[in-house]
This record gives sequence, C-alpha cells and structure tokens, in this order.
Amino acid sequence: MVVVTGLSGESYDVDGEPFYAAGSRSVQYLCRDPRGQQRLYKLYRTPVTAPDAIEWARQAMLFGRQTMAAADAAGGSTGAAAEAVNWPIDLIQHDSSLIGTVLPLIPVDYLQPDGRPRTLDQLWAAPGQTAPYFRAGVAIRLSDIIRALEDRQLVHGDLTPKNVLWQAAAPLAYVIDTAGLAPADRVRDRYRDRYDLATLVYRTLLPDTAGPPGVPWEAGVAPASLDPRVRALFDRAFGNGGFGPDARPSAAEWGDVLRVVYGAASGPAVPTVGFAPPATPAAPAGWSGPQPLVSYQPAPQPDSSNTALKVILGVLLVVLVIAIGVGVVVLSGKSDSKNKASGTTTTTTTATTTTTAPPTSTTVAFDKSTLNQQATDKTPFTADAMLPQSFTDSKGVVFTRRSTGVKDCVAANMSQNVKTALQNNKCQQMVTGTYIDQSDKILTSLEVFAFPSNTEAEAIYNGLKGQNQTWDVWCPTQGVGASVCQSNLDTLWAATYSSWGRQQYRYLYEAYSLYISLAVDTSLAPNLDAPSRTLLQLVGPDNYWKPR
Repeated sequence: MVVVTGLSGESYDVDGEPFYAAGSRSVQYLCRDPRGQQRLYKLYRTPVTAPDAIEWARQAMLFGRQTMAAADAAGGSTGAAAEAVNWPIDLIQHDSSLIGTVLPLIPVDYLQPDGRPRTLDQLWAAPGQTAPYFRAGVAIRLSDIIRALEDRQLVHGDLTPKNVLWQAAAPLAYVIDTAGLAPADRVRDRYRDRYDLATLVYRTLLPDTAGPPGVPWEAGVAPASLDPRVRALFDRAFGNGGFGPDARPSAAEWGDVLRVVYGAASGPAVPTVGFAPPATPAAPAGWSGPQPLVSYQPAPQPDSSNTALKVILGVLLVVLVIAIGVGVVVLSGKSDSKNKASGTTTTTTTATTTTTAPPTSTTVAFDKSTLNQQATDKTPFTADAMLPQSFTDSKGVVFTRRSTGVKDCVAANMSQNVKTALQNNKCQQMVTGTYIDQSDKILTSLEVFAFPSNTEAEAIYNGLKGQNQTWDVWCPTQGVGASVCQSNLDTLWAATYSSWGRQQYRYLYEAYSLYISLAVDTSLAPNLDAPSRTLLQLVGPDNYWKPR
C-alpha cells in the first residue's frame, strides 16, 4: 500500500498492484480517498513538466471537484450533465512535475457485464437493437455534456466513440479520457469538439450510414428524409454549402434543436435527465488547496453573442440604501472617478431557450427563507434561472439578453479588496449577463455572485461599503456591443456610465450601464440609471420562483 497526497491536500491509499497496466500513457491503480470512496489513480509514464499543461490540468481538476461536491451536497447525483464527465478530481505532483491524476471510477451502468466500457461504437454496430427515440436521447444527453464543457470554455480534444459511453437501460451518456482537456483559446483547433460532436450525433441518429468494413466513415450530405432543422446543423458542421469551421453548431444548439425534433418521440418512459435541459450547479465552498479558477477565452459561437470581454470597473463609491417595503438591503452607488480597463477576455455562453420550470404547489406558499442557505436553496445557478430573458426599464426601454455565462467569482483584474472579500466570504460562482436595448445604443452588464448563506452575502456587502472597488463589466465579442470592450482605453475611461449593486438572500448583484458609442454627456446619466437599477430588481432566485 502506497499513500500519495494530491494538490487538494487529500491523501489516497493506493493499491500495490496495478489495476490496468497496458495503457501507453499511464499505469492505473485503484485507490481510496479519505472518505473511503474508491477512486482510480493514473500514474503517468512520462511526467508532465510544461507549466501551461499543469495549469490546465489544475483548472480541470477544480471543475471536477466543484461538480462532485455539488452532487455530494445534494445527497447523490443531481442529474446535471457536468456529472457525466470523468473529471480529474485531484493531481499528484513531485517537485515541479505532474506525475499522476485521480479520477472517479466509471459508473457501473456504463460498463458491460465483463467490466469493459460500453462505448458508443457498440451502439452503432447494432442499430436494430435500439429504437430511434433511444438513440436520439443519447445524442441529446451527449450534447448536454459537451455543452457543460463549452460553458466552462474547455475543449475535450478527443471526442471519439471510444471515449463516449452509454447505458443500456436509459438514453444516457458519459464522457471519459479527459486528460487532454484544455482552454478553448489555447488549442490549435478550437472548433474540433464541435466537428466531433456533429459526427457522433450523425452516427448515433443514423447508424446505418456506416461504409463498408475497413473504410473510414466520412461526413457527407445528410439524407433528405432528415428533419430540415437537423440537416441544417449538419451542413454547418461538415462545411456543406461553404460554411467554415467557425460556423459549426455549438453543443447548446444541438441540444435545443434535437429536443424540439426528437423530444416528443414516442417510446417507453425514460429518465427525464435524458431529455431535460442542462443545468450548471453552483460550486460549493469548502475545498482547500488550489486557488480559485481563472477564466479562459472561448471559441465564439456563430450568429450569437456568446462570449464576453472583461473590462475592469473603476472606483465605485458605494452608498447604502434601504429598500422600503421590500425587506432587502440594496447596495447602490456611482463612481466618482473613471473606469480602468483591460483587454483580458473571458467567455460566456448563450442561454438555451428551453427551461425547466420549478416545482409549484397549490397548497403551500413558497418559503423564501430557504433562499438564505445553500442547503435549502434549490434554485439552479444558471443564467436561465437567475436572469430574465428581457426587461423594460423605468423609462419604458426594452432590453434583451445577448450573452451569459457561469464562471468563478474571482478574476485576476479585480481589486485586491474585492478578491479578498469574495474569497473570505466563500463566494462560489458568478453568473454574468449582457443586455442591449432595442435601439442598440445602451449596454447593461450584470454579475450575480452566490455565497453559502445570507450571512456571507451581507458580510461582503457591509465590508465593502464605502470602499473603492474594482469589479468587471461584460460585453459581447461579436456584433452589437463588442466595440465597447475593444475601444481605446482613454475613450472608455471618459465614457459616462451608471453602476448599481444589491444584496438579496445569499446573493450579491452588480449592474453597469453605458452607451455603446461611449458617449460623454452627464445629461444622459438618467438613461443609464434606469436599466441598471431596474435590472437589479428582476434578477436572482425570484426570477426562477416567480409564479408561472
């Protein structure tokens, strides 16, 4: 028995004999974590020494730990698509080299009776044994899983049928071999996953299209009998009609279209997780060891403002305002000096149009006090749950949501007092969103921060009150609003803007508005106050639990 200690600070009891030693890149051992749970330890045959590769592995490990902790907090699997990734959950280092990684065991439902993985090519090899609705369900679930990676701005890099597993009893999928996870902006082909996903979806929906034995499958024109909405996605994915790689559909697009086309397919009852829209769980606090995640640039989605450039907000002089008759504390204020800016980029992902409504009751009123504690707050920490699709400000101007994302709380360019406050109060994740008015003149950026309880949320609010603070503002990288974050910094600093904040339940909200033209005219300030102040009253868990 050997004991190794991970980057998380946890130790693992490793079996003396290998579990699997035939791999070309690693030797695998069974091990147990401090809670007695069995894990898999991969000891690399060649240690990783490149600092960038080690940092990418650390980011993936943090995502894995957050995902597993969310499931543990819920008492088991939540059904979230992110849980269907075989994330690394710890790293083993020696000196400055990465020598191994710790992974969860593959769930037994994805294994054959002899213990070998049930891979996707086995589903294709026997198309008559699975009904079309079942294969469509697997394709939908796989789209959700890859969307979970895209939401985290990660590229898998090796989405082959051998690395996608499926269940025999339900249309569910599981992605393995995550050693190559990397930030989308650091890989040679950031659209590789989108091509591979389209190929897997095609072969899963149309398993009879395989060529003769020994002849590699090649993408072609989808059959005319296929639904035109699905066929259009395949054309974009495979370059039919002159489409380039940047036009390949995102995983979110695949999930949305497949649900519309196949979600109502006839067949026996299956677990709702196979057809339900994806959810991104909030990252719980309590993990020790590595520093919080950094954000990576994404592969932008065509025809959609799905990414954001991060710009440092300037000095905010915060003023406490009491919301009369509302019962919440409102944090509001304007800056008395101009913004500083940065060209650092961070991703967001356009929210899906399909949303699962929260449970409702006709006999028991919803207890909003449950929103004060993570243990009792059942609100999904997603853009669809936290942010309205659109809103009308106090001047009657309509704003529409253009891009969103879920990411880590702490960003490198935040002021140190903000970073410290977020870390000390165990900020878990933030949802970001950008809104643009109907005339394409005003951009309103929003951040929603989640904490373990209202105690921490109130503590950061009260602790930062009156201090100079540097937060972030978000804008699309494509289309209307992108110019804001691409502008000359001096011009940006001089622009008139309005910024407001609010604390409610276990959440903290920050809104920021300015003219896309970066106009400098204090008489325009009321036009900026209206959307930023209005939006703060519409975001948060109340957006999810409102009567429907």
